[in-house]
Amino acid sequence: MPGALDTLRWHYEHRSAEALAQHKAGVPVVGYTSNTVPWELIRGAGYFPLLLAPDPGARVNRSPLTEKLMEPIFESRMVGIFDGILSGAWKFLELLIIPRTSEPEYKLYLYLREVERQKLNAAIPPIWLYDLLHTRSPVSRKYGLDRTKALTERLNEIHPITLKSVSKAVADSNRARAALIKLKALRTGATPRISGTDALTITGAFYFTDRATFAKLAETACREARSAKPLRGPRLLIKGTPLDHRKLHQALEAHGATVTAEDDWWGARATDRKIPPTHTLAAATRAIFEDYYLYAPSPRVSPASASDHWFQKAVNRGADAVVFYLPPDDDIYGWDYPRQRDFVHGCGVPSLLIREDAGRGLSRDAQVMIQMFVELLQRNRRAARV
Repeated sequence: MPGALDTLRWHYEHRSAEALAQHKAGVPVVGYTSNTVPWELIRGAGYFPLLLAPDPGARVNRSPLTEKLMEPIFESRMVGIFDGILSGAWKFLELLIIPRTSEPEYKLYLYLREVERQKLNAAIPPIWLYDLLHTRSPVSRKYGLDRTKALTERLNEIHPITLKSVSKAVADSNRARAALIKLKALRTGATPRISGTDALTITGAFYFTDRATFAKLAETACREARSAKPLRGPRLLIKGTPLDHRKLHQALEAHGATVTAEDDWWGARATDRKIPPTHTLAAATRAIFEDYYLYAPSPRVSPASASDHWFQKAVNRGADAVVFYLPPDDDIYGWDYPRQRDFVHGCGVPSLLIREDAGRGLSRDAQVMIQMFVELLQRNRRAARV
């Protein structure tokens, strides 16, 4: 009988498996492409929500149509999603929701619509653009709430959304969120109890399993981790391109470090809070919208002070060092790097910049650089104790 961590690891590595099982059992499935789409509304409408992402380790092959339409600059996850849709891997979806969270996602939406317009492929499910902007202004807030109401109406076309169904979805989601908050507590402090690699695996499974089931498994995994031996390596915070794989964590932890947080929706920033209960459907819709509008990490958060708030708190909570991860296909997070690097150095915290694609495997030079960096951190810790 596999343990909780093994089961969560299986779901992390077989990302569409539960959605396919639900589909075969007669449950309609709705896909979405990032964390800024409200899971609770999809589930409240009776669908199984599935985050679209290639399985870790799966080779992304640029099909002839992808080669023709998508420039090489697209990040590998967007290429994998585009190829997966065109190949028919997700043709069972009732709807695909793409948020305007980043330029690559918006371009994915436009490219898929162009494929539809030219009738180049018949496997594309119906698409909906969720135009949620994260600029902190009254106009943006009102617009976002209006777009969330429109999304609710679209989901309601096939299966009616009720206060009871949304409240159940929120309750299931809140229990799963609470489990992730417990997981984060096991990673903080002077002696973490769980590796960053395992923590990222658990958190990633949050997007591919039913959240009621996930909550039970994650709670069990946390109980088991509490009795684990403390990890005493240098504590690292990762900042940069969101990590939908574990290879960077594995490379860092192989040299004796411990990744204790990621400013990243696949990791420590998957959730920080619960959605408050409400007594009307309109209030529930508003509460869900406000959670995603105010707290979901997104590269489009503005102003910069709001975007940097979580990161700066995490640096000051006791990270021994920050690893900035900006692979060659990044065209978003690098713009913020100089400002964030200067903040880190102003706090007296060392940092390391990795410009290679860890998902494809780091070079020998990068491995040596990581080893030397971790050894320096270990020497600094020993010197501080003398």
